[in-house]
Amino acid sequence: MSRRNEALRLSEDLLSDIELTRIPAQDVARKASRLARLIDDFEAIEWLSYEVSGYPQNGLDEKSVAAAKRSNRETQNDDGKIAYWTSLLSRFQASVDLAKAQLAASADAPVNITSANPTQYVSAPSGNKHERSAVRNHAVESQEKLDKILGAIHQWVSGIHYELRFGAAVEDAFTVVRSSVDGDIANLVPDAVMRLASAFERSVSDNPEDWAGAASTCRRLIKSVADELRPPGDPVGKRPMTDAHFINRLVDWIVNRPGISETQRDVIVADLEYLGRRLDAFADAGNKGAHADVTKYEASRYITGTYLFLGDVLKLQEEPTPGESEES
Repeated sequence: MSRRNEALRLSEDLLSDIELTRIPAQDVARKASRLARLIDDFEAIEWLSYEVSGYPQNGLDEKSVAAAKRSNRETQNDDGKIAYWTSLLSRFQASVDLAKAQLAASADAPVNITSANPTQYVSAPSGNKHERSAVRNHAVESQEKLDKILGAIHQWVSGIHYELRFGAAVEDAFTVVRSSVDGDIANLVPDAVMRLASAFERSVSDNPEDWAGAASTCRRLIKSVADELRPPGDPVGKRPMTDAHFINRLVDWIVNRPGISETQRDVIVADLEYLGRRLDAFADAGNKGAHADVTKYEASRYITGTYLFLGDVLKLQEEPTPGESEES
């Protein structure tokens, strides 16, 4: 099982643990800490370490204060100053459980009151009313603190759960496109798979120069596809079909494919022209001597856009041109 799938299953299980109160609060924190490690969420790892091992009792530093705030442990003293609860989750849980036990044990025994004087009013003894009220208030206070902390953990786990769930769906969908392209693109551009692999590796790098390199690779690959499908030639209408105008050449090839609907054609052309403008803007900045910044996010978009376009091209190539016979 992959780490992503393990994390997804753990997040689902943990949400049920919190919502159905299946396990003690301290175990919820431990389980959440494991989830943070599985997804390499280092901020959450540090935060949850305080919930698992406890907060400093001799004063909070900057990191522990940030963790306490994230756990909704912040409160206000009678003098208006900010303070933080630092007890372990298990202590809050024990306070609640102990209070429930005390309430059960301090219940008043049945009392039968009679009087020989029919006009006399006899009050029932107060019993343990005041004691029970104090215990009940303490239980409510401890439960409120516990719920706030568990609420913060639940909110984080819920966000991670949806991120993993829908992220996996998107990843699976992209994997289908990528597998199809990687399997067939070599028939059109022999070294395309190596170029795509290189661009992919650069897009996940932490080096900004690699992100720019990924964009350049995508642009050169799309041009290579254009050179194969629609070599440079005379203008079509007012659109130049020179070597540099490879987007125009690809558009011309697309609109002249047989069997393509008008809607499909318009969508593919619009996607291509948008991707082309972004790549051209990046290339123009470099040609003018300007520093062409490409963020990691933009590099990933270039890769995704290139794969989607190549997938469309390969599907269009499967359509027979006039005069070709389909295999039966």
